[in-house]
Amino acid sequence: MKADPGAGSSAPVVASQSFGSGPARIDIFLDSSIAGSANDYRDGAALAIKELGAGQLTLAAHDLRAPGVVVADEVKQSADGGTKMLIGPPSLAKAFADASSKPPAMLLDANPVASAVAIQSDEIGGAIEIASYAAGAGRTKIMVVSTRPLDMAETQRLRAGLKKNGVQLLDIVTDPTSADGVAKLARLGEAQAVLLIGADAPKVAAPALRQRGGLEASVPFLGTYVWPASAYGEPVLEGSLLALIDQNSLKRISGRFQQTYGRALSLEAAYGFDAVAVAAGIVRTKGADGLKPTALRASSGFTGATGTFRFGADGHVERRLAIYRLSGGKLVLQDAAPSGF
Repeated sequence: MKADPGAGSSAPVVASQSFGSGPARIDIFLDSSIAGSANDYRDGAALAIKELGAGQLTLAAHDLRAPGVVVADEVKQSADGGTKMLIGPPSLAKAFADASSKPPAMLLDANPVASAVAIQSDEIGGAIEIASYAAGAGRTKIMVVSTRPLDMAETQRLRAGLKKNGVQLLDIVTDPTSADGVAKLARLGEAQAVLLIGADAPKVAAPALRQRGGLEASVPFLGTYVWPASAYGEPVLEGSLLALIDQNSLKRISGRFQQTYGRALSLEAAYGFDAVAVAAGIVRTKGADGLKPTALRASSGFTGATGTFRFGADGHVERRLAIYRLSGGKLVLQDAAPSGF
């Protein structure tokens, strides 16, 4: 699902709002770094309070774009005032980490910072999920081809995730035209699947790999949400497998969001909903005092609008994704997202 650009952005900025009336308070902070999606994050979180709070949660929403607001003071006041969890964009990671009471913190982003976990999925997480699915189906020998540079952290995370899930990584190619890339691609014929990373990989790398020879026609390409929908109709991608957030999971709240706010559910709103779903799940099973940083990393995970997910030791989210097959340029559900870990 795509975000609705500027949804609700014409409304005046309100410095503070409160939703729910439960004894356990969680705080969400919005600033100019997420201006285009701020209302979606807030409204998704507010809907979760209504649907999952069970009278135990209160959500305090702080819009730091309001005139006269001092960021550090707002975060400190919330932390000192007994908040059970802080939610906000990565621009506030340092302020969250500096909070004296050290409440658990969650970032509206794909990259964790310090002790804060990150609620959003990213391309590497999706790549690990789709490659793991392929390996589970017997396609263990996988070649990775990326049309964008991968930094050291991404490469290490990708290698570790693939190894953990039984993938025999043939190699990672980031520059197919270089001498190093050509040498690595000499093993392309061994691949039982080819994992493509990068938004332009479906239109650039996929045709080139088929044309160079050595890759069996039955060997599928593997992809993630980064692939643009405009590429789905490329003949060379027929039969490709993609790991995506389960659309059926999103539909469980999309109607109520539309009815409540008069606009379509965006992925940002779904992530806001899920941030609160984490708190609701912990309070439901452990009580308000159970909202501790360690509780966010429960191995059993949580269930929200985007399906089932949990946070790894490094703070990245591990989300169970649905597997779709490209057929005739359209996504066809092959396997629904698993309901647990």
